[in-house]
Amino acid sequence: MILPGHIAASVLCHRYLKVDLRVVLLAGVLPDVVDKALYYSLHCVPSSRLPMHTLLAWLVSTLIVWVLLRLARRPPAQSLALAWFVGYGGHLLCDSPLVGGRLPFLWPWLRYDFASAHVPLGFLFGLDRWPVTTLLCEAVLVALTLWDTRRRGGVTLPKGVSNA
Repeated sequence: MILPGHIAASVLCHRYLKVDLRVVLLAGVLPDVVDKALYYSLHCVPSSRLPMHTLLAWLVSTLIVWVLLRLARRPPAQSLALAWFVGYGGHLLCDSPLVGGRLPFLWPWLRYDFASAHVPLGFLFGLDRWPVTTLLCEAVLVALTLWDTRRRGGVTLPKGVSNA
């Protein structure tokens, strides 16, 4: 999926799993931010889905978030780490074969041999084939999220954050 789908999944996780919106949104987009930067800008990884689209990165990043929050003596460290875990997991689910994607989930234990497009969103420029299944799933997810958010009267923001 691309950005709208990941944001929609994070909003739904926030809504139904009652996790912190800011953390779940950050965790929901971080794998793409890191992997796309490493692949498209720095050219230092073999795929736009390595290393952050893996089980190892999901678990290690959750542990790091939990440890940093504990060291900072943040009282809701456990609930914020859970929000991270949920948001990151939601991202991986949205990129999974369930919606037509491919993930190097068990890297580095298994070798994956698939290439990424040479240009981000290359299908828009006729450089790659259109990922029809993924785009349809994303459209349905975004539409469902918009409908649910409107029906429920918006998104619940954390205390101290204004939606003005």
